Parts: sequence; structure tokens; C-alpha cells
Amino acid sequence: MAVDFDAELGKLLDQYDEKRSAVAARMRQVKADEVAFLDEFANLRRSVVRPVFEAAGEVLKARGHDFSISEDEYAFEKGGNTTEAKISIRILPAGPDGAAPHPEQCPSLAFATRYYNRVVEIHSSSLVPRSDGSAGPRGAYQLAQVTTELVKNELLKLVAEIART
Repeated sequence: MAVDFDAELGKLLDQYDEKRSAVAARMRQVKADEVAFLDEFANLRRSVVRPVFEAAGEVLKARGHDFSISEDEYAFEKGGNTTEAKISIRILPAGPDGAAPHPEQCPSLAFATRYYNRVVEIHSSSLVPRSDGSAGPRGAYQLAQVTTELVKNELLKLVAEIART
């Protein structure tokens, strides 16, 4: 039985091309999903987290405390390292003499991406000078789970920890 070499080779190459096309399509979809995740997080920072942080900051200032809000964008770094996108608030509580401690020693709350898993992690540090406050992650959430209510509750937890010191 003679095999039509050209026809068989053509079939095999067609199968290979189909697989290669499917892989390329999956890679394009993954890239689109990555971009969409970062865009959605940027929108979440702008429309949900920042307004809560700013409103809380105004209350803190009215009571003699201070605060700062910082944001970072997702970035690739040399050597394959990355910087996650995040937004954080640092609370500078007024001391007994009215002076605030050094900003790096102040309590903070951050909402940061975990790009690889496509989740948002909440991190807090209630470390204030001469305190044994807590520090670390408070959980991972899907973007849709990060609501105004969640941000407010996490901020209240942080302020409650500060008040206990």
C-alpha cells in the first residue's frame, strides 16, 4: 500500500498549525485577562478604596492626626522581579505632645494585587512606636469582593488596633 507522502505530510502539518494557533489564541487571551485585571484594579483603587481612605483621612485630620495615601503601579523589574500594584494609607497618630511619629513607624493598610493569582490581598501593620501591634496579610479577595464596606471595615479594624495601644 502506497502512502501519498505529500498528503500525509500536509495533514500532519495542518494538525500542528491548528495546535499552534490554539496555543497562540490562549496566550492572547491570557495577556488580555492580565491587562483587564490591572485595569479593573486601577478602577477599584480610584472608585472604591481611595474615596474611603480620603474620607477617613479628613476625619483623622479633624481629630489632630495625619495620614498619607500612596499608590504603586504594577511593574516588571530587572531579573524577572515585579512590583505589585497597590494603594495604601499610612496613619500618623498624634502623640501625647501632638507630634506624630516617623511615617515608617506608623500603622498602614494596603490593598495590593497578586498578579499571578489575579486576587487582591489586604495587608496591614498596626505597628506604632513602643507597641507590639500586629502586621501581615489579612486575606485575599477577588476584585468583585473588594467593596466600600470591606475597605471601611478593614480601616476600622486598623484604627481599633491603634486605639488599643
